[in-house]
Amino acid sequence: MTEELSRIEFIRELIADCRWDDAMELIQLGMDEEPDNIDYNYELARIFMELGNWASAISNLELVVEKTRNHLLYYMLAQAYEADEQIDRAIGAYLKAIMLSEKFAPAYKKLGVLFLGRNDKDSAIEYFEDYLKLDIPKEEKESVRKILDRIKNERRKK
Repeated sequence: MTEELSRIEFIRELIADCRWDDAMELIQLGMDEEPDNIDYNYELARIFMELGNWASAISNLELVVEKTRNHLLYYMLAQAYEADEQIDRAIGAYLKAIMLSEKFAPAYKKLGVLFLGRNDKDSAIEYFEDYLKLDIPKEEKESVRKILDRIKNERRKK
């Protein structure tokens, strides 16, 4: 480790280089020395997400959001829940992300998709319509409008 980089910065460099084992070794050392430093849990969660170890990623992210309520962290936790097929928990975490940042567009879209996957078309429509009210690219709006039109047309046919 160089003197110019802090341990956590060096860990981030190792992660960027996909040197997971080296990063995890340094994270463990850091956690032994500073057990309350949540940066280590966050970086460990990132590694576990890269490796597809969703349960471990979730465990570490839950510790992080317990101490740092941030919409991006809840979004990341929701993605891990979703990948681990814990859809109810994913929905809850996406909702917390929105609660912390009402204009955080990606969470609205994810909720629309999850509710559509559950065949809860009313909720899907609600979140997709909320998503369209936010600052998103024109092409994205057109794409989501097509999805909404399809959902609404299917409902009318029934």
